[in-house]
Amino acid sequence: MEKGLAGKKILYVAPRFFGYESEIESELTRQGADVCFLLDRPFDSPFLKALTKVWRGSVIGTADKYYREGVSKFSGVKFDYVFVVNGQTLSKDTLTSWKKLYPAAKFVLYMWDSFGNRKWAVDNLAFFDYAFTFDAIDAKKYNINFRPLFFSSGFEKEQQKVFSYDISFIGTAHTDRYSVISKINQKLPVGAKKFLYLYLQAKWVYWFCRLTNSAFRHSSISDFKFDPISKPEVQRVFDQSKAILDIEHPNQTGLTMRTLETLGARKKLITTNSNVRNYDFYKESNICIVDRHNPVVNDGFLDLPYDDVPETIFHRYRLAGWMEEIVRVVTSK
Repeated sequence: MEKGLAGKKILYVAPRFFGYESEIESELTRQGADVCFLLDRPFDSPFLKALTKVWRGSVIGTADKYYREGVSKFSGVKFDYVFVVNGQTLSKDTLTSWKKLYPAAKFVLYMWDSFGNRKWAVDNLAFFDYAFTFDAIDAKKYNINFRPLFFSSGFEKEQQKVFSYDISFIGTAHTDRYSVISKINQKLPVGAKKFLYLYLQAKWVYWFCRLTNSAFRHSSISDFKFDPISKPEVQRVFDQSKAILDIEHPNQTGLTMRTLETLGARKKLITTNSNVRNYDFYKESNICIVDRHNPVVNDGFLDLPYDDVPETIFHRYRLAGWMEEIVRVVTSK
């Protein structure tokens, strides 16, 4: 990934995730690269996506076939870089074949999930010349580059004074999120305006969670949404919210994409991730850290005005800043 990426050919692999895969591709192209894209987790059905998480080996054969057919469409292209985000369905066989097929290419991995949730990814590290993670603990443990996530341009806003919601949450209802949100909801001031969108891929997923996850024990199916929310709608809710609620996976220490989107939108943040204290944009007046088991929003937090961060720090967390840093590391050796 040389400076500007002008004329460089990149085989780019990423999961479909609220349009971020396209945002990254656009940024690579903006910086001058010629990009060929393949999906990580190339399945459309909620069942296969869920199966990939709990039993990855069952879908690898199908994924391997997809990747063989995919690269055959790029026959004759000599890639300068193979850039992978997560690589959940990239097997050792596929990566081995790509190393032979593109011997001159530099292989670059970015993990936006913790290795604790993606243990197979540790074995894949050997195939990459450069590896990055959003998780500072994983970076130290596996001796790879630490690089937090980013926000895309659609979330970047100037400060506002009028809001439709005091607090909003939009996200997948994994692990204990429903339980945490329910506790926070009960403790919000009377009359607090809120927008809560707990997403599940299908109604059968809800019933499965109800049987297997104690956090869903007192839930109702009406508490959840089963249609993906569009990115424009997410941005609309962000624009109209005073504070954003963020609940990271219990096995995760890195900051979520939602945290950085909140920074980009210049909104106040309520989060269960105490590690946010270690980041250069942290300000107590902007960020309220709560205990996921007994979440309490500090009195007066929602009434304090947002305190903007310096532009140099703000730019670092833009998508452009994220890409610039990765390019800088890859081209510095």
